[in-house]
Amino acid sequence: HLVSATLLQADRFEQYTMAFPEDALSRTLKAYPVLDGSKLKTELSLIYCKEEFRACCGALDLLQLFMENNLEEVFSETVTLLKILVTTPMTTAEAERCFSTLKRIKTFLRNSMTQERLNALAMLSIEKRLVTEMTDFNQKVIEKFASQKERRAKFFK
Repeated sequence: HLVSATLLQADRFEQYTMAFPEDALSRTLKAYPVLDGSKLKTELSLIYCKEEFRACCGALDLLQLFMENNLEEVFSETVTLLKILVTTPMTTAEAERCFSTLKRIKTFLRNSMTQERLNALAMLSIEKRLVTEMTDFNQKVIEKFASQKERRAKFFK
C-alpha cells in the first residue's frame, strides 16, 4: 500500500519523468490485480509530465482534481488506484482507533441510542480535528437544535 502511494506523490513526479518507477508499478499491480498495468503506466506517464498535477499534495487532492475536471474516464485506472489508496487505511492503528472511539461513545448507559446517532457521534469524535477547525460549529449546532421544535428553554436571544 505504501509503495503504491509513492506512485502518486506529486513531489516525486519530476524525478519519475526522468526514470519511470517500474518496480513500484509492478508491486502495485501485484497487490491490486484489478488494475490494467499498461493503461495505468500510460496514464501515470502523462500525469508525471503535466505541471498541473505537480501542484497536488497527496492522493486525495489529486483525486479531487480528477473529479472536479471530469477526468475519471480519461484516467480511469489512476482514479481506481486513487480510490483504493484513499479508502484503505495505511495501518491497522486507524481501524483500532475507530473501535476504541466507539467503545468510549457506546457505554452501557448509552446503549439504547439509535444507529444514526451512534454514527454521527462516532464521526464527530473521529474527525474532531475537522470539527475544531470549523468556524462557529457550536453556534450552528445550537441553532439547528433550537429550530427543530418548541422547547421550554429558549436558546435564541
